[in-house]
Amino acid sequence: MRSFSLVAAILVVLPLTCLSIDLETLKGTWSGSWTPKGGVIDAVTVEFHEENGKLVGSFRTPVPMNYSKAEYDSKTGKVTLEATDPKSGKLYKVDGKLNNFEIKGTLTAGDVTGDVLLIKWTYVPR
Repeated sequence: MRSFSLVAAILVVLPLTCLSIDLETLKGTWSGSWTPKGGVIDAVTVEFHEENGKLVGSFRTPVPMNYSKAEYDSKTGKVTLEATDPKSGKLYKVDGKLNNFEIKGTLTAGDVTGDVLLIKWTYVPR
């Protein structure tokens, strides 16, 4: 009976631990660029952190705004971010895939879509 209780406890705690480890992968600052279809390359910087076991953060550029939606699927590597520019009301959405220290995918700003590449800041000061 004791071994059953131990196994049950592990099965309850393990998913929470894995979620926390997965969020560790994303936490931090990511920068790169996006190229709108028919447009000019523009800088993009986003930040991720964790609050109460949930992924949150903000766009720093091209427009400073907090995420209204931030999701990460650790099984597929899919990352989805959404935020609305408070001045223009334009919805910004990133649909990407995490691969080590980069996120590749698309960024949509209003009705304009383009390719996005974000790379995690890994610099550690001495």
